[in-house]
Amino acid sequence: METVERTFSEFLRQPNDVVAELAERNVLLRRRNAPTLRLGRADHYDERSKAMEALARLLRNLATYSPVVVDAAVGDAFAWTTFLPGPDREIFVEELTRMLLGAAAVDNYSPVTQLIREWKATAEIHADSALARRLSKPLDASGDIVPAPAD
Repeated sequence: METVERTFSEFLRQPNDVVAELAERNVLLRRRNAPTLRLGRADHYDERSKAMEALARLLRNLATYSPVVVDAAVGDAFAWTTFLPGPDREIFVEELTRMLLGAAAVDNYSPVTQLIREWKATAEIHADSALARRLSKPLDASGDIVPAPAD
């Protein structure tokens, strides 16, 4: 769907004109010193949410029944996974597909972005052997020992 940009002040001065555009396109409202707003029809948003959920289910099933295919696709989509050790790459695919399903269920994709950001940072550490060595050494610090997370 096409998107058109308008200023927030245009929307305030001529709301009917801006709303009329929603029949055919989404509208981005640019605001001074504030995040841009997106106006769109609710039915289009609902359709997009359902499509994302279907894609998440498809990817999850594909990962379950054809892990080799998904691994290759992940390598193409996220080139940085090349630096992840094999077991970590498998965990990434498992977490990503599960997170996509969960995000689709609650219609909030922020956790997916966070997951990708964290795994990319992990890959960056593996790509830099000196940094990986430094980070794998025990810390010389005082204080209580923090227990490892429980699975």
